[in-house]
Amino acid sequence: HLFHYLSGYGFHLHCSHSLKPFIEGGSSKMRYLPTPELQHFTSTCLSDTSLGELIVQGFIEAYQCKADRSEVKLFKSVKKKVEKLISSSPTTFTKRMASSPLGPINHASTIQLLVQLISTMNSSLPDHDFSNLQASDFLRVNNIDLVVNKINDYLLNHSLEAKYHGIRKRFWDMLDSVVNLKKCDLYSFVPDDESEVFGSGQVWTMNFFFVNKSAKKIVFFACSASRKFRYNPAEVITKTLKKEVESFEEEIFKVEVDTPMLTSMPKGQKPTAMSLSEAWLA
Repeated sequence: HLFHYLSGYGFHLHCSHSLKPFIEGGSSKMRYLPTPELQHFTSTCLSDTSLGELIVQGFIEAYQCKADRSEVKLFKSVKKKVEKLISSSPTTFTKRMASSPLGPINHASTIQLLVQLISTMNSSLPDHDFSNLQASDFLRVNNIDLVVNKINDYLLNHSLEAKYHGIRKRFWDMLDSVVNLKKCDLYSFVPDDESEVFGSGQVWTMNFFFVNKSAKKIVFFACSASRKFRYNPAEVITKTLKKEVESFEEEIFKVEVDTPMLTSMPKGQKPTAMSLSEAWLA
C-alpha cells in the first residue's frame, strides 16, 4: 500500500522555476531560497532531459518557513475549519479521528505544517491553487531509505548515472548540505485525481518534501518521466483514414486517365452497354 503511494503521480511541470519571486496576497506562497546547486541540478538533469526512451522533467527547490500575511490568513482559515469539525461532533472526535499523516489535526503545529506544504506547492506550481488541501492529502514517509531507494532506482542509478558519472553521490551530498537529511521529516502529496493537477500518461513520477523544522527549511522535489513517442489511438486512426482516402483518390485518378474516350461513336448514336464494355476493355 505504501509503495502504491510512493509510485507517484504524473506531473505536468510546465512552469518556469528559474525565478521565484516572493508574492504577497492571493494564494499563500513560501519564500523561495535561491540555491545554485539545486538550480544547476534542475537545469541539467530535470529539464526535458533525454534518458533513453524517456524524457525526464521536474524540479528541486528550497523554501524558507517564514510566515507572511497570506500564510497567517491561511492558518486562520484552516484552524477555523478544524474547530468547526470538532464542534459539529464533539462526542465522536476521538484521538483516532484527530490523527492524520501530518499529526493530530487539532494541534496548531499540524495546521502550521499543512499550511507550509500548501504554500510550498502554491509557489512551485503557480498555475494551481492548493489552498483547500487537507492533511489527509499528504503521506508521511517514516523511512528515508524508501525515498532514497526510489529516487536512486528510478532516476540516479542507471540512466542518469551513465550520462553524468558520479551524479548519485553529488545529488545526496548536495541535498544534505542544503537541508540536513538526518533532521528532516519526509512527506509526499497524494492527489485524488493526479491528471487534473499534474497531467497523465507518465511512465513514472514521484514527489517528496524534505522538511527540516529546526532550520525552518523545506526542499520540494518533484520529477516525472514520459515516453518520447506516445501511442495516440485517435492519431493512428486519423492517419490510417487519411492514407485510405489518398489511396482511393489515386485509384480514381488512374481510372480516369486510363479510360479511353468514346470518340469513334457515330454522331447521334447512343452508346449501348456492349459499346461501353468494349471501350472499357479496349
